[in-house]
Amino acid sequence: MRMRFLGTGAAEGIPSFGCTCQRCQMARKKRSHNVRQRAALLIEAAGHRILLDTPPEISSQLDQAEVFDLSAVLLSHEHFDHVGGLVEFEYLNRVLPIFAGYDVLPKLRLTPRLEERALLSGFHSHTWLHFGDLRVMPFKVIHHVPCYGFAFEETGTRVLHFSDSGPDLSDLHRHLLEGADVAIFHTPTFEPHHSHMSVESVISLVQEYSLQRAVITHINHNNLLHEELVQQVAPYGITVAYDGMTLEV
Repeated sequence: MRMRFLGTGAAEGIPSFGCTCQRCQMARKKRSHNVRQRAALLIEAAGHRILLDTPPEISSQLDQAEVFDLSAVLLSHEHFDHVGGLVEFEYLNRVLPIFAGYDVLPKLRLTPRLEERALLSGFHSHTWLHFGDLRVMPFKVIHHVPCYGFAFEETGTRVLHFSDSGPDLSDLHRHLLEGADVAIFHTPTFEPHHSHMSVESVISLVQEYSLQRAVITHINHNNLLHEELVQQVAPYGITVAYDGMTLEV
């Protein structure tokens, strides 16, 4: 299974438009891993390409990755930084399967042209979607609005993606973590945050569950610089994602 982190920024991206903080100024002046477009993840497995979320920059992200065909799009929730680029697919020359929770589908805003080309499918939490030998299970996470994480499984390999999950986890979440090869968390900030995981929260989970591999993404301009984050989390075996990073398991 191959994961491509097309974008790794939080809702504002880095640099954040109009922001003059030190991190944003640095990102404008020096093109580095500190420049982050909003978060999207491409999963490639069993001959399929599954796109998780469609931020406003999704067309340029896919162009840069030279990905022009997708098996499906999965949407975690209704927030603009996760679905704002959905209309970019209105001129796609093929039918595009789009999956979202039944409580998320009514929140999507599609153009008439995209409505003609999109194959919209709803899902319930804890039900399996099948793409050949790749299985995907959506599961609810705590957030401001209905929001889903995803478990990807292929031939004994499990990758968990916690989307915009808050810090409170259920027994189900913890059970999934125990058998995961990779767990991906959205961590806008380093210190505790009321509606998202923080880097400190992920460090605690890694210690508690001895996770084989944890990855943090969805990072905002109030977090540490990329190099500082790497230094802080490397002792715990945590990977700091950056735009364009590829990971294989």
